[in-house]
Amino acid sequence: MIEYKLNLAGCQCSVVEWNPDGSILVFALHGWLDNLATFESLVEFMPDLRIVAIDFPGHGHSDHIPPGVTYHFVDGIYLIDDLLRHFEQKQINLLGHSMGGAISTLYAASLPDRVKAMVLIESIGPLTAKPEDGVSLLNRSVNQRAALAGKRKPVYTSFDQALTARADVSEVEKNLIKPLVERALVKVEDGYTWRADSRLRITSPVRMSEAHLVEVLSNIEAPVLLIEGEKGFITDSELLQTRKQSIQYLEVVQIPGGHHLHLEQPQTCAAQIQTFFQKIG
Repeated sequence: MIEYKLNLAGCQCSVVEWNPDGSILVFALHGWLDNLATFESLVEFMPDLRIVAIDFPGHGHSDHIPPGVTYHFVDGIYLIDDLLRHFEQKQINLLGHSMGGAISTLYAASLPDRVKAMVLIESIGPLTAKPEDGVSLLNRSVNQRAALAGKRKPVYTSFDQALTARADVSEVEKNLIKPLVERALVKVEDGYTWRADSRLRITSPVRMSEAHLVEVLSNIEAPVLLIEGEKGFITDSELLQTRKQSIQYLEVVQIPGGHHLHLEQPQTCAAQIQTFFQKIG
């Protein structure tokens, strides 16, 4: 494993490379309030893939954005494009879980000639909103931002207490999510707290409508593999199931597990990922 920092979309981001001798370069993008360690359990089962994983701004070991600035979900497309340019690639392969997959779909739609293939884990586009909900989203975002000034991050007296809390929220066994939690925590005077920027919890003030997103997804030209959990978010959502019809070249595989199925079934999930990228070439 190699770890270093890159300036991506104006932020110093932590980057980790696994399998540096792998023949197929893949950029791996994690989910909201997760970090790049979410892919750690997969890499040993994907030796042919050179995995370049990042901590998004405000997550893991990456820097937080400056005070007074807001995280915008869509800014992730600039980060992906900066990765492409840093590695001097004309086309890239993307692997994204949850939020990372949603950002990948936006990038693949906006610049279809730059994405060779894409694997989505429990992800098929970002959250949307009905037009009539636009004002309430704006209201909620402004009020949440103002309320942050009086909030303090939770502090856990021990690592195990924090690990238990995160495992319960994610509905994943503690031993499976431990690497992610280790990277997510920072030691403070009276215990442990989360590294992640609290501003990440502020609701996005603006979201696409579902009709808008469907048009965006239909512009994806790269072949896409969607890996969904039998008990995950996509399986349980009629709306997300409908989005599948918008993507031109889509394969779907369902694996036992929930939203973090890649932690629960790393070998099975990795086999699907590596085989798909090898097939594309």
